[in-house]
Amino acid sequence: MSAVRWGVLTTARIAQNRFLPAMRTARNAVVSAISSPNGRASEVATRFGIPVAYTSHEELLADPNIEAVYLPFPNGLHTDWIIAAAEAGKDILCEKPLVGSAEDYARVVEACARNGVNLMEAFMYRFHPQHQKVREFIDTGRIGQIVSLHARFHFVMDRTPGEVRLQTGLEGGAVNDVGCYAIDIMNMVMGRAPESVYGKGTSRTDAVDTTVAAILDYGDVLGTLDCGFEGPRTNSFQVIGTEGQITLDKAFDPQPGEIARVTVSLRDGRTESFDIGEDQFKTEIERFSAWVRSPGPELIHRELTEQNLAVRLALHESLATGLPSTVKEIHAAEHHQPVQEHS
Repeated sequence: MSAVRWGVLTTARIAQNRFLPAMRTARNAVVSAISSPNGRASEVATRFGIPVAYTSHEELLADPNIEAVYLPFPNGLHTDWIIAAAEAGKDILCEKPLVGSAEDYARVVEACARNGVNLMEAFMYRFHPQHQKVREFIDTGRIGQIVSLHARFHFVMDRTPGEVRLQTGLEGGAVNDVGCYAIDIMNMVMGRAPESVYGKGTSRTDAVDTTVAAILDYGDVLGTLDCGFEGPRTNSFQVIGTEGQITLDKAFDPQPGEIARVTVSLRDGRTESFDIGEDQFKTEIERFSAWVRSPGPELIHRELTEQNLAVRLALHESLATGLPSTVKEIHAAEHHQPVQEHS
């Protein structure tokens, strides 16, 4: 089976630091073009051995050699570029969070269905095998019944001029940048969205909330998250059950070469740890490329995308009102080519 020919739109940091290095080792994918109007595409193309550099994204989308595209744009630009890529007939891997409103979600789903292209929200962490281990422990009853979930994702942001994650007009802020991971992993473990969410956000100097904490009410299970741009890097996750607990020390973003540790601690005092290494960007690229070649059940459903959006909208409402907010279901119109997710 031939390698899927990818185009990368923009020379964003995540593309240069994580996606393009991972692409070099992917077995079924190759970057055939990169685009940027800022004049850096040629330099990045030379550094990564990419054969074609375009000075506009429109030129890349018009290239008939490109089959799939990676979109690492600022959040507020996702919708328009997803639709543009769909209209160009490209399969689309778009960075999280996919979109910021139910209306935009309906628009991108319709565009992809109408043009017969695949779309996936790039939550790369789901492709790390540590989460399969967590699922195994839960499904086999190793920790009993789930009681609570606790997710944290913090890092110190480099406040360079024009930082897009600090701009309200580009859907910046802690919830959309890192809190979405915490929301996603709890929904993935529970298999559903919470009934309601109650959050509090703060910021010392910025127009967006740069530190956020929230409670997610799943009825019989409570989830907590805290996230932000102000504190030392941490991205941990814990599942507490009636018979034990599971702890992940690098739940969302182990750096290249880092080992992620899954620890199971039981009520009887026994503890087991499992060290797992994987480049989750590489696995994400390979799985999406396999899906491009042969769409099927391995990448399933769009529910996680819909649940994540629903919870983020409720959390933003709670942050604005200071009150708990009900999580309202979001469903795009049914169609033959669903937005697919790994689970």
